Amino acid sequence: MDMNIFLPAAVNSLVLSIPSHLMAYYPFRDRLRVALWKILLPVCLIQLAQSLFYGYTILQGGNGQMAAYGFAPIYIAIYLLSVRDDRFKVLFLYLFVTDYTMILRGTAVFLEARFFYQPGIDFTSGTSTLLNLVLLAVSAPFMLRFFSNAREKVLSMDEPVFWRTAWMVPACMTVIVMIFTASFEIERVRSFYFLFARVLLLLSMFVVYSNLLDALDGIRSQAALKEQAVVQEQLLNLQQTQYEQLLQHSGEVTAARHDLRQHLEMMRAYLEQKDIDGALTYLDAYAKKLPADIHQTFSHNFALNAVCTNCAEQARQYNIDFDVRLSVPERLPISEPELCALLGNLLKNALEACRKIHQTAPFILVRGRWKKGHLVLVVDNSCEQEPKWDNNRLLSTKHDGYGIGTWVVQETAERYNGIAEFTYRDGVFSASVLLFA
Repeated sequence: MDMNIFLPAAVNSLVLSIPSHLMAYYPFRDRLRVALWKILLPVCLIQLAQSLFYGYTILQGGNGQMAAYGFAPIYIAIYLLSVRDDRFKVLFLYLFVTDYTMILRGTAVFLEARFFYQPGIDFTSGTSTLLNLVLLAVSAPFMLRFFSNAREKVLSMDEPVFWRTAWMVPACMTVIVMIFTASFEIERVRSFYFLFARVLLLLSMFVVYSNLLDALDGIRSQAALKEQAVVQEQLLNLQQTQYEQLLQHSGEVTAARHDLRQHLEMMRAYLEQKDIDGALTYLDAYAKKLPADIHQTFSHNFALNAVCTNCAEQARQYNIDFDVRLSVPERLPISEPELCALLGNLLKNALEACRKIHQTAPFILVRGRWKKGHLVLVVDNSCEQEPKWDNNRLLSTKHDGYGIGTWVVQETAERYNGIAEFTYRDGVFSASVLLFA
C-alpha cells in the first residue's frame, strides 16, 4: 500500500469532516437525547472508518467523493435519532450543514487547482487540507450564526404538515451540489466557471433558506392572527351564551314568582291543619322544582368572568368540582381577547383532562389576583396521565408536535414580560402564569 497516497487522503477526509459534525450537533446540544460526547464518539469512529475507506478508494484510483456519499444515510439516521424534535425539521437543518460543507470543499478544490497545481494532483494533499481549514475558519463563525438563527425559527414553528414537504427544498439543493461536486476533473475544476457555479450555489442556498425562514415568520404571524380571530369569535359566543342563559334564568324566575301565590296558599292550608309533616314534604318537593341558580359572577372582569361561566356550565354537566376565586378589578391593562385566550386554553385543557377521569372525583381550581401592576393566574386540575414533555415544552395529546394551547399561554406570557410554568405531581396538573402590565 502506497502510504504517500493513502494516508493524506484519509487524513484529508477525517480533518474536513469532523468540523461539519460538530457544526451540525453543537447548536442542538440542549435538545439531544443523550450527552453530546456519547453521540460524537460513535460518529467520529464511523467517520474514521469512512476516511480509511476514502483513502483506500483514492489509492485504488476510484472516486472518493462517491464512496463518502455511501456513509451519508448513516449520519442522517444518527442525527434524526439524537435530536429531540420533529424529524423533518431536524432533516431540514441537517441538510443546510451538508450543503455548506460540500460547497466549501468545491471552493477549496478550485483554489488548489488554480494556484497550487501539480501534475497528478488528486485534491487530498496537505495543501488541500490546509485550504479547506482556512476557508472553514473564515466562514464558520458566519455560518454558525446563520444556522443558530435558522434553528430558533425552525424549532418555534410547530406545523407538522408544513415540515413534511419543506425539507425537500434543501434536499434538492443537496442533490444539485452533489452533482457538481462528485467529479473533480482537473480541466473542469481549474475553470472559473467551476468557482462561479459554487458561488451561485452558496448564494442560492442563503437566498432559499433566508426566504423560507422569512416565510416561517409570516406563517407564524398568520397563525397568531388566526388564533386572535378564533378568540374573538369565542368571546362573542360566550357573550351570546351568557345572554341566553340570563334570558332563560329570567323566564324561570318569572314563572316561579307567578306560581309563588299558589304555593303560599298550599303552605297556609297545611299549617292551618297543623300538618307539619305534610308542609315539610311539600317544601322539599317545591325546592326540587326551583330553577337552578346557574348565573354566578366569578369576577368583575368581563373576559375572565365569561370564560369561567362557560367552563362552569361544562363542569356541571360532567360533575366536575369547579372552584374559582379571582381578586381582579373590572378593568385591566391587558387585552381582553388575549386574557380570554389565555385562561380559555388553560380551562379547556383542564376540562379535557377531567373528563378522562372516572375513578375519582375530578376538580378544577382557579385562583387569580391583580396586585401592583402584575396579574397571577393559577389553574390546578385532576389529571390521571402524566403529560409528556420535550425540552421543557408540553407535547400535544391530540396530534404530533407541541400543544397549541400551552404555546398560546407561553406566547402571551412572553409578550407581557412574564412567565408560564406547567408542573405535574401526584395526579394534579398545575399551570401558573405571571403577567406584567
